[in-house]
Amino acid sequence: MNNLVIIDFKVKDIDQILEIEKESFSNHWSKQMFLSECGNKFSHFKICITNNLIIGFIIYRIVLEEAEILNIVVGDKFRGKSFGRQLLNYAINDIKENKVENIFLEVNEQNIIAQNLYKYGGFVQYSIRQNYYGNDNAVLMKLSLC
Repeated sequence: MNNLVIIDFKVKDIDQILEIEKESFSNHWSKQMFLSECGNKFSHFKICITNNLIIGFIIYRIVLEEAEILNIVVGDKFRGKSFGRQLLNYAINDIKENKVENIFLEVNEQNIIAQNLYKYGGFVQYSIRQNYYGNDNAVLMKLSLC
């Protein structure tokens, strides 16, 4: 197993987070979007570290009995090594501890790798949001915990 640590995001980590986000998406989050999540009392912003290097992150919100995964990214050089699965499993376990009934997310229909990750985590597709990502549709997925 990889030497992996998942901890809370700190503002000092923002530049590394932005770098990972920009290398992963053409339509990426802005610095302000990330910092806004830090101030949101419902948000959980976790970073993934291995060998003293930030390699990924996950952001999710828990509101009452529902949760939503907003963003999960692993840097290009570290994909395919189970870090995404470990981040997802961490979030699911944390969300379960908060007595959540359902976890929701949306993913670009073109992002088959992410869809497979979520399916591995037990998520199922329940709808499509047309043209949510410009010309691409969003696949809406859900994991029932009860």
